[in-house]
Amino acid sequence: MAINEKALQFFEDNNYTEALELLEQAVIEERTVQSLNNLAWMYLYEEEDAHRAKLFLEEVVTLHPQSYFPYNMLGEIALQEKDWEGAREILNKSIAIQPTPEAIHNLAVADYHTGRFRQAAEGFHSIAKDSDCISWYEVIARIQNEETADAKLILDRWNSESDHYLGALEAADAYVELGCFQEAREMYEKEWADYFISPYVISRYAYVLFHLQELQVCRQVIDQGIAGKLNEIEEERQELCDESWSETDKAERIEELQEELSGLEQLFSKLESGFRPAFEFELHHEGGCYLFGCKLHGHPEYV
Repeated sequence: MAINEKALQFFEDNNYTEALELLEQAVIEERTVQSLNNLAWMYLYEEEDAHRAKLFLEEVVTLHPQSYFPYNMLGEIALQEKDWEGAREILNKSIAIQPTPEAIHNLAVADYHTGRFRQAAEGFHSIAKDSDCISWYEVIARIQNEETADAKLILDRWNSESDHYLGALEAADAYVELGCFQEAREMYEKEWADYFISPYVISRYAYVLFHLQELQVCRQVIDQGIAGKLNEIEEERQELCDESWSETDKAERIEELQEELSGLEQLFSKLESGFRPAFEFELHHEGGCYLFGCKLHGHPEYV
């Protein structure tokens, strides 16, 4: 059995150490597109050592590979490094070889971070599924590009029956950015009793209620958050410490919770003074299996 095949069999059987040793041995024996790429994948995804993976991948591209695998990984690493322009260049090379959902998604992330909001929205749109996270990314990109009518159209069709449904709270958050407070309220109400609600979500919902002049309900939502936070603090105080959770960890967590409590206690008066809770949004990049010879994903060995 070839060394690469044997390594991937070890990996599939959860014998990680043996798999890594064989992939390292393959590179020692011959530095090819396949051996360098597969070892880089292991360092990037399993060892979480992007720097070391990058060194191998940069060597791979000097061999002019006819595969998108190394370019997709280099694009991911560039995004991790916040090298948005570098990511765009690399991912466009990958897409020129073969368009993949991962590369299109990651290019849209880079486009967003470089202010190319229309391109980002179109990229997300091309791979989005009904009411999923990528569709939400498209909404935010369109809002940033002042395509508010298109963004609202997507939200108005937000489908809780979809197999890919992200959730109502995210849609509510986007409606807030559009200034559609009644629609935002309806979305918040759908999931308010079903999930742990963070101080951020409470502040955004309270902002909506305040602007709808629902002041009593606004106070109730804030009071509910305060009561929940007081319970969290008390539970944390009673939590037993051990080797994985020290007294210092506990004290730091209680301090964080008390800061959140203080924010909630001041929230209504801040809303009266014109406070608008800032929108919190983070784009996530996509990865995948880029192992040559992976039988699980039907990848042939590199020729």
